[in-house]
Amino acid sequence: MSGTPYPSMPFHWIWLFACLTILSACSGTKELAEPLPTWIEQRPHVPGYYIGVASANKTQYPSDAAERAQRQALAELAGQIRVNIDSKSVLHSSQFQGIAGQSFSETITSSSAEDLEGYERVGYYENETDVWAYYRLSKSTYERIRNERKSAAMELAGDYWISAQDAITEHDLRLALDRFVRSLESLELYWGEINFWKTPAGETIALDRACLDGISGLVNGLKLQGQSTKVTLEFQQRYTGTARCQVVYDGNAIAGIPIEWTYNRGTLPRKVELTTGENGWSEVRLEGFESGLLRSELKATIPLNELIPSMQKSNAAKLIGSLINPDQTWTIELPPPTVYIQSNESVAGMRSDQTRLRDALAQGLNDVGIQWVNRTADADLKLTLQADTRRGGSSSGFYTALLDAQIVLETIEGEAILQRNLQSVKGVQLNWAAAHGEAYRKAQVEIQSDFIQELLKSLYQ
Repeated sequence: MSGTPYPSMPFHWIWLFACLTILSACSGTKELAEPLPTWIEQRPHVPGYYIGVASANKTQYPSDAAERAQRQALAELAGQIRVNIDSKSVLHSSQFQGIAGQSFSETITSSSAEDLEGYERVGYYENETDVWAYYRLSKSTYERIRNERKSAAMELAGDYWISAQDAITEHDLRLALDRFVRSLESLELYWGEINFWKTPAGETIALDRACLDGISGLVNGLKLQGQSTKVTLEFQQRYTGTARCQVVYDGNAIAGIPIEWTYNRGTLPRKVELTTGENGWSEVRLEGFESGLLRSELKATIPLNELIPSMQKSNAAKLIGSLINPDQTWTIELPPPTVYIQSNESVAGMRSDQTRLRDALAQGLNDVGIQWVNRTADADLKLTLQADTRRGGSSSGFYTALLDAQIVLETIEGEAILQRNLQSVKGVQLNWAAAHGEAYRKAQVEIQSDFIQELLKSLYQ
C-alpha cells in the first residue's frame, strides 16, 4: 500500500531547535540579557556636563547596592566640581594666608554630594553581580543654582555685616563681634572665592575680608586702662585691697566685656572672672597672700573665647585664630611695716644691761625683710618684750634657771595684733650666772625660729 512520503528532517536541525527552545524558556529579564552599555565600558566625556559613573557589588552590599552606586556616582560628580572650584580659588585663598582655601576644599569635599541639585540619571544597569549608575549635571545648570545659593548667602551675610556696624555705633562690641562671625559663617562655602558685595552706602567690599578686618580691628582696639602702674597693699589692711581697670574702645568705655583677673598669692595663684559694668570698669578684690610675700603680679585679660562665644565651635575660628587676647599687667607691692622694739630684760628680778632677746628680735625681723627703727615716730608697729629669769633649783653641781617672757605686737595706736608668752624656758649650767645666761640663749633660739614666723603670718591676716 503506497502513501504520500514525508520529507525527512536532518538530526542536527532537530537538536538546534531543541536548544533554542530551552534557552528561550530559561532566559531572564531583558535587562540581564542586555550587553554592557558603552558608558560602562568607556567613561563618557560630554562637553558642558559634569559626569559621575560608579558601581556597587551585590555580594558586598546585598541590601543597598543600587543606592550605593548612586551615592558614589554623585560623589564622583561632586569631586569634579570641587577640582574646578579649587582651581579658581587659589589666588583668593592667599588673602586668608592659605587657611581659607584649605578649609574651603575640606568643606566642599564633605558637603557637595549632599547639596547637589539639577542632576539627572542618564543610565542604570545591573546584572547578577553588580549595579552601575550614570549621572550627569549640566555645568550651566549648576552655575545657575550655585549663583542663586551664593546670592542668598551674600544677602544673609550682608545683613549680619550691617547689624555689626549698627552694634559698633551703639558700643555693643560683643554683639558686633558675634555678627561678624555669623556673617563669615554664612559665606563658608565661598571662602575660597572673591565675595564682592555692595554696602547700603554704595561701597563695594569683599565681604568676608571686611568681616575679618572688623573682628581684628575690634579686638586690637580694645584697651585695658588701670588707675596706676602698680598696686600697693598695706599691712594696716592686712595686705588686702582692690584693683580696677576700665575697658575702652575708640575713646569710649565699653560695658559687658568679660575680664579674667589673675594674680599670684605666693605658691597658689588665683583667678577671678568678672564683667565690666556700665561705665566700663571692672574691680577685683586682692586677698589671701602668703606671709612674707613682698611682690606679685596682677594681670587682667579679655578672653576671646568668652568675648566671642559663637567662635568656639565655628569654622570661622580657623580664619581668626591668630588673634591675641588683650591684656594688661600691674605690679603688686606688699611693703613690710616698720617696727619699733622696746624691751625690758631682767635676771632674777634685777634689770639687766644686756639686750639679748631684743637683739634676737631685731635679727629675726631683718631676716624676713622687716625693717626695725629706733623711734616710735618712724614706726608702724610696736614690739614690746618683758623677760625675767628665776632660780629653779640645783642638784649634783648643776644649777637650773627658768625664764618667763611676754612679747606683744601692736599698732602705734595700741591695737593688739599678736601676743606670745614664753614660760619656764630652762637653762642648766655649772653656776647660777651661766644658768641664767643659758635660759636667755634658749629663748633667743625660740624667738628666731618660731615667733618671727608667727609675727610675719599675723601681718597678712
